[in-house]
Amino acid sequence: MDARLIERARTKAFLRLLVDRLGEAAWAERRSALVRRIQMKELNIDKNIPIESQLFVPQEDDIDWYILVAELAYDSPYSDCAYSSARVYPYAMAIGAYSERLKRVPNVAQALDKMLANNVKPETQLFELLTASFYLKNGFDVSFIPERSIIWPDGKTDKSPDLLVNYDGFEMHVECKRADKQTQYSQAEIKAWERIWERLSLYLLEVSPWSIVHLVFHSEVAAVTADDVIRIAASAIERGEEKIKTDSFTLEMGRVDRTSLEKHYLQNRVRANSPQHELLVFGDMDSNEKRSIATIPRRIYRPGGPGVILNIFIEEVENCVAAQWRCDHEISLERRSRHFKGLISSAANQFPPTKPGVVHIWYESVEGIHVEEMRRQKHIDNLLSFDSSGTPMLGTLIHAVNYYPFEDTFQWAETVQDFARIPNLMEFYDSPLMLGTDDTVEVSGATHWEQDKASKLTKPLG
Repeated sequence: MDARLIERARTKAFLRLLVDRLGEAAWAERRSALVRRIQMKELNIDKNIPIESQLFVPQEDDIDWYILVAELAYDSPYSDCAYSSARVYPYAMAIGAYSERLKRVPNVAQALDKMLANNVKPETQLFELLTASFYLKNGFDVSFIPERSIIWPDGKTDKSPDLLVNYDGFEMHVECKRADKQTQYSQAEIKAWERIWERLSLYLLEVSPWSIVHLVFHSEVAAVTADDVIRIAASAIERGEEKIKTDSFTLEMGRVDRTSLEKHYLQNRVRANSPQHELLVFGDMDSNEKRSIATIPRRIYRPGGPGVILNIFIEEVENCVAAQWRCDHEISLERRSRHFKGLISSAANQFPPTKPGVVHIWYESVEGIHVEEMRRQKHIDNLLSFDSSGTPMLGTLIHAVNYYPFEDTFQWAETVQDFARIPNLMEFYDSPLMLGTDDTVEVSGATHWEQDKASKLTKPLG
């Protein structure tokens, strides 16, 4: 069968798993509310201000958005939010591939109901479903463990792992921990950048159209103001200097390849806020970089007719500026490269003494290559000496994942880091990747951020 048909079938199976549990009527009502929010956000687009700030931005902890993405996938080509949907598809396909077996897993309804309630962090239960699918794929029988159903030796019932798995008579508990996508510090740092970009982009659109600013913050981003950056940008523009370094940041001016961009737009319409537009502006797409674009469209086009959502395309560009930024201040690097020793310790305490247990940690490696290198070293330094002797924990598998949206497709990469008390823990799993399928290319001995770094180093200049 064609790979695209397989992907579609798995995505739609994920959709049916959730909608069947939620109920068609309930989903229709929730879908209608979500669609209205999208339509209200994108009803009136002012072409005199950057279009990016006017577009609907999905909440990444909204399970209704995940369901809608699966519904629209492959069947509604005009409707998409590529940076977000490329993040949802791998989950949907990995879970959808085992949806029929998941329906028969004992106590799965509780996990589904908690996730579909959508009033806490639904990605917690989504990861539990993904982990259950992972164990089914590896030949285990799986049961969800109801909360407060395990009586500990002291008579308490306040702690329990997420899953009980069985392989040929060998039983063990599994605890799933979904790390936040970003630390609170990282979220605050992004908000600080957005405040700078809101004013900087308008300044550049007026004074230096078609420019790209590359910024490296040497102070914490929150300590730098928009006025600080605009003042140095103005100096660079006025004096024709490409690069200026201050104590707080280094600013380097670049240019959008306007000729190539406009040539493409003469023959094509491009979805606003999309990887394709990023490619035209920066000359590449890079999920390891933090980028912002401000585009003034000359005309926009909404294909598909009334009722179609997420279908805003740019026909011609009047003006466009962009920025790529990062922070190398030691506090920023330290706080964004958080290790998961505390999360693992909490997970280990969920295991009753009656059976061995394995912890799975899931996180997204969105902070860039250098931060992931630091986090990896922290895990080596902290977890190899982690004392789990008072628990029945066999070990921890840390699953790091990154998503790579492209012009008309997407890719993902997953790295599994093994910290175990026993030498053969990985031998439990024929397929060690949560998101992997039979045709997934596996690379041993290198993390995906090491591969990304090597790709950057070998990329030809120009």
